[in-house]
Amino acid sequence: MHSWTFRLNAIFTFTVTVLAVLSALNALTVAFLDPRPTASIDNVKLQRMPGSGPKQPNANARVMFDMQADLRPLFTWNTKLVFLYVTAEYRTDLNQLNQIVIWDYIVEDIKHAELAVGRLQSKLLPRHHNEYPLIDQGRGIRNAAGPVKLLLNWCTMPIVGVISRQRSGHAEFEFPDTWDKLPHATSNRDD
Repeated sequence: MHSWTFRLNAIFTFTVTVLAVLSALNALTVAFLDPRPTASIDNVKLQRMPGSGPKQPNANARVMFDMQADLRPLFTWNTKLVFLYVTAEYRTDLNQLNQIVIWDYIVEDIKHAELAVGRLQSKLLPRHHNEYPLIDQGRGIRNAAGPVKLLLNWCTMPIVGVISRQRSGHAEFEFPDTWDKLPHATSNRDD
């Protein structure tokens, strides 16, 4: 006859095995889904931050933008949350790809998966300009070989499974020839 500790261990092992199999099946059920959320970024404006200028060593600017996104297709029975972030990407002679995160937001449920940031904003979200200043060490972004692209990226965090990263909706802008042409940042948005 088996002791009570042996029986308890067998029940625990069986329970953990069943949970592992169910978790694997849960991850496999969404592995072949191809959700297609929609996103757009437009009306990009650039402003010079106080204390930055042509004689300063670093580019320091605020990017203002309007963004709309419908992320509801990303939410399934296995989605815990979606982490959104907007990156500014550009090329320089030194680096082929430079990325700066300028805005982020966490969507925890499908009720909040339709976003409008900027002038169309109806609920409290982070501001329509970048939370994090667009700072470039040196003059690389001002002398970028081509336009600066804004891209909306997201990471889908599942309850069980692999984190997936996707991107969509982009807008482009260029720094002006001289830093003096860039308007100073103010607390209000100029339309």
